[in-house]
Amino acid sequence: MQKTRFSREINPGRKIPTWWIFIVVLVVILLAKSIVIIDQTEVGVVKVLGKVSQNELDAGLHIVAPFITDVVKMPVYEKSIEMAGPDSIKALTNEGLEVVFDLAVQYRIDPAKADNVYSKLKVWEIWMNNRIRSRVRDVIANYKAEDLYTGNREAIQLEIVKSLESGFSEYGIVITAFLIRNIDLPDTVVERIEAKIGAKQEAERMEFVIQKEELERQRKVIEAKGISDANEVIAASLSERYLYWYWIQNLQNHESVYYVPVGDNGLPLFRGLGD
Repeated sequence: MQKTRFSREINPGRKIPTWWIFIVVLVVILLAKSIVIIDQTEVGVVKVLGKVSQNELDAGLHIVAPFITDVVKMPVYEKSIEMAGPDSIKALTNEGLEVVFDLAVQYRIDPAKADNVYSKLKVWEIWMNNRIRSRVRDVIANYKAEDLYTGNREAIQLEIVKSLESGFSEYGIVITAFLIRNIDLPDTVVERIEAKIGAKQEAERMEFVIQKEELERQRKVIEAKGISDANEVIAASLSERYLYWYWIQNLQNHESVYYVPVGDNGLPLFRGLGD
């Protein structure tokens, strides 16, 4: 009897109860719905019964309430929006000229405000694209076409960045870089700008030459004054006896003459050796 009962317990052909299978499947589903893994380049925006929570999930493994919780993963690494080719910016300057150019905007989402980006913008890049175009056109309207072509471009970019930051920061979008490039202007405008730049460079060159000549004139005046002052000092210190002595000192080194002192005042008599 005991042997028969044992044989039935280990009988491999015995079926597992259906409710056991149901429990195992339910546990697996609950675990799958409860475990959320967030990558280091992402942040998790939590929705409980459709309501967005202000407590984001950072990188790592998290346990959430299954079935009633949904986690939206949003990137927090730096991304770029390119507006080039058919999507280039077209804007009017304060002269009424149309300029066409490409631009690139680099940004990232503030992890602490990711819930704000999702709940207010959701598809944020489309929203950003429209706002960027609008604010860029508003800024360009305050400048001339040549400002985009010269060193003023940096000032224009800085003003655009400030305008974007003031409009995007409240939503949790951080602008990290902005670049204008491939500016397309009418040929007549380009020629006029290049001529103006050339004239300015020539004027700066002439100004440099004038400044150089003026410095040289000042140098010569100072040099002449120095020589004049030196001559005055030398003239004041010369005496008749010193001149005699200086004359003799220079003649005694001359091989073609000899001299002897004569007279009461000791003036020498010079003769050439040939005589």
